[in-house]
Amino acid sequence: VVSSLTLTQPGEMGSSEPLPIAEGDKRKKKKRKARATDSLPGKFEDMYKLTSELLGEGAYAKVQGAVSLQNGKEYAVKVSVSSGCQALLCK
Repeated sequence: VVSSLTLTQPGEMGSSEPLPIAEGDKRKKKKRKARATDSLPGKFEDMYKLTSELLGEGAYAKVQGAVSLQNGKEYAVKVSVSSGCQALLCK
């Protein structure tokens, strides 16, 4: 494989000034996606009841069953465990 490489001298390089950007070329900000919890007031404990069913467990979190107090549907909930905290109750 043969490739062509052109070296430039330090004096031949372009200016370090920023290039102007046309209005249409500006980056558009991404819209923030709505989360399920954004529209719900209150704490998790007020909205769901954790069951004793342990679905999975890892080094930093566990997955536990929960029931919605609003509609009675069952959900799987990932509960993070950090130092000084266990499940949803911190010391």
